[in-house]
Amino acid sequence: MRCTRISSVPTKPDSDEWATATRQDVALIATPLAMQPTGYIIKSWTDKPYGRVTTLGVEAMHDGATFAVRLSWEVPPAGPRGDDFPPAIAIALPVKGPSPLVLMGTPEDPLHILRWQGGRHAGVRSIVARGIGTSDHGQHVNEKGAVKQDGNRFTVVITRALGAGAGAAPLKPGVATKIGFAAWDGGNEERAGIKSFSTDWVELTLDA
Repeated sequence: MRCTRISSVPTKPDSDEWATATRQDVALIATPLAMQPTGYIIKSWTDKPYGRVTTLGVEAMHDGATFAVRLSWEVPPAGPRGDDFPPAIAIALPVKGPSPLVLMGTPEDPLHILRWQGGRHAGVRSIVARGIGTSDHGQHVNEKGAVKQDGNRFTVVITRALGAGAGAAPLKPGVATKIGFAAWDGGNEERAGIKSFSTDWVELTLDA
């Protein structure tokens, strides 16, 4: 996946500048129930479909100071979407080496996650994951988000500062890294480990 360099990154989902970015469609699958952290979760979702976000459109840009990624997806029609289970999307980046994405990092090779969610607590959180079921506060990287919703289709832009730091995934112009994705359909009450995710890393190269 190419992260195109531009003079100033667009921060709105419908900005015209996104037309110049290279789009890549990423397939997502439901996280296996065997990987859920408790027996209660496994039992509760055994006969209930989840992982309803199956394809994610991705574009990335940077301007030498800020990284921006636009994520677009659609969910099947559902009932009224309340704030208890909001829609959410996340990107994952390796802090050190690309440990298996499916494991959500390890204590030695954590993942830096930027997670946007809608609802009454809308916004982007910086998270560090060191394994399945772990979630700690991540370093502040000036993370921000913006959303546009058109029916059952969502488009979200997540931005963060380039650079590195303790617990933050390094992002530098001209350097390749990897990126992973996850999505939650709040209308289906998806949350925590009940989600869709990309099963492997996608190569991400930032233009010099």
